[in-house]
Amino acid sequence: MHASLREGGIVCTQGECLWLHVDIIRPLVNSISTKYTQVEYAYTTIPTYPSGQIGFIVASKGEREAGCKVPVRKPSKELQKTMKYYSTELHAAAFVLPAFAKRAIFGDDE
Repeated sequence: MHASLREGGIVCTQGECLWLHVDIIRPLVNSISTKYTQVEYAYTTIPTYPSGQIGFIVASKGEREAGCKVPVRKPSKELQKTMKYYSTELHAAAFVLPAFAKRAIFGDDE
């Protein structure tokens, strides 16, 4: 996937659930950190998923000023009014992790 991305491109994959599988998320993040410039973890609520939450490992090729935490594009006001879930605030908040998860996934230095 890395070779097919342009500079600044991103890849996103299912990242398990921090409540159920935090012990396997860090090795996943570490394994791709050698290939990608930035690796981040985000999560969202999914009522039908065990524990009601699923995570995403998001990695980028090349530097992105704010990583993937800050949307590059924003929906117009008209489009935002039609959306039931997404907002730019929710997008940014998805990357804010509970303290235990942040330490477990990225270590104490993060």
